Amino acid sequence: MIRPQDRLTQPGGLADRLRNLRTAAGMAGKDLAEMLGWAPSKVSRLENGRQMPSTEDIAVWAQATRAGDEDAEDLRLLLNDAQTVHRDWRRRMSRGQVAVQKDYNDLVANSTRIRYFETTWIPGFLQIPDYARRAFAEMVDLHDLAVGDVEAAVTTRLERQQALYDTTKQFELMITEPVLGWMPIPPAVMRAQLDRLQTAIDLPNVRFGIVPLRRPLSRIPQNSFQLYDNYGVVETFVGETECGPEDVEKYHRVMDQLWEEAVTGSEARRLIVAASDALPR
Repeated sequence: MIRPQDRLTQPGGLADRLRNLRTAAGMAGKDLAEMLGWAPSKVSRLENGRQMPSTEDIAVWAQATRAGDEDAEDLRLLLNDAQTVHRDWRRRMSRGQVAVQKDYNDLVANSTRIRYFETTWIPGFLQIPDYARRAFAEMVDLHDLAVGDVEAAVTTRLERQQALYDTTKQFELMITEPVLGWMPIPPAVMRAQLDRLQTAIDLPNVRFGIVPLRRPLSRIPQNSFQLYDNYGVVETFVGETECGPEDVEKYHRVMDQLWEEAVTGSEARRLIVAASDALPR
């Protein structure tokens, strides 16, 4: 896994670009620091990749060094890349799946607006134990994990569902219609899982929606993602990506667009009931 610090200090990376802009402007580090109201050590830390700059740091640096629009845009893109972190599942869960679930519980506890878009699984907030158990068992098999904490991981994930009743938080949980038809558990159990979805429709601080099939769409769903305020995560078969600020902003925009396509309330309930009726008896 490439660390954010490595992206900062690689040749031509963000640290190099910041230093080059300052020297091209004929400014000493202490002069730039004085102009920006910083301690001189901050300029040194940024130019040597020992501190991750903020979006505001990049903006004022570009302005102070009289960088052109193209250079300023390059800095912004380099920062987004440096703040993007990739973690592979096998390494992430080498000591068990419970720790990963606790991390997500902490994310929820420290966020006020949680937005999930799922194209594959029912969101963990709405999973029944058997469905969650199947999801964790698949991870053990797929990544050859030498751990035996599936039951503890299920318990930890289900603890997160209590947050749905915290009215200081707002949840937006959206799935695509095919998720209703995937059957990772036996039909009778899947019916119970689909019934669980209907309870989300009535929660006052939960917006539950389904992007339906066989309707014209202006935004085609491409992948699942999760947003916790201004923090974003994208999960794949092989790992998870912690998104940089540029990507988080884009995912928020995509989520807004998908809500224009989604059905909610009674229409969502109708799709859930139809999916349940279509399951084998």
